[in-house]
Amino acid sequence: MRQRIISITIVIAVVGGLFALFVYNAINGSAIDPTIWNEQMAIGDVETAKYHYTMYTDIFCPYCDKFSDALMTHWDEFKSEYIEGKNILFEVRITDMNYEAGHSNNSRPAGEGAYCAAKQGKFWEYYHGILGQLYDDYHSKGIGIDKTSEHIPDLEMDYFYDVAEDAGLDKDSFVSCMEGHETVNELVSNTNRAANIVGGGVPYFSFGEFTTSGFAGNFNPETDWKQAKLMLDAGLTKQR
Repeated sequence: MRQRIISITIVIAVVGGLFALFVYNAINGSAIDPTIWNEQMAIGDVETAKYHYTMYTDIFCPYCDKFSDALMTHWDEFKSEYIEGKNILFEVRITDMNYEAGHSNNSRPAGEGAYCAAKQGKFWEYYHGILGQLYDDYHSKGIGIDKTSEHIPDLEMDYFYDVAEDAGLDKDSFVSCMEGHETVNELVSNTNRAANIVGGGVPYFSFGEFTTSGFAGNFNPETDWKQAKLMLDAGLTKQR
């Protein structure tokens, strides 16, 4: 009888603990996906960050590029005000959704390149490098800026190789990684994972408890930055 009472007491304690944990999580909330998919694609202190901001993107998604271009143009301000000032961990999750959807053949090699660059610890250099090159060559001329504009043509692999070299990557290692498709499995896997989260496509943003999709910029770094800041700030104010 005594043993039975002890067993019942233990069960009650366990159930009570689980219920308390459930209540705690319901009150305090938690990130949609608190894990980092690729640590090289995140900026901030993973150990101490108060907020986890995530952007799901495709390098050949013009609406994604408008947001990223705004951040890139104001990179020092972004790091000072948000990464350091607000203690945010900002993560970019690269996909090739536009390749999978048949919208851009460039999406696959661009995505592979991002993961190859991450293997060298040079993701941000490559990411900013290719965004800048695409702007100079196409976006600034009205090409590939939205669904109705002239599409960016299929690019030769040398386009991505030159971007990597200009960004300071080891070109031989980058070319070997690309030709061997060493990162395609990670890219495809993360694209599938992202599709289960974002639903309708990219860009998709998870800024703390604030989530939204799309970005109606126009490659104007000042007006786009103001819009980006509104989204970033929403993640700071919308808490459970």
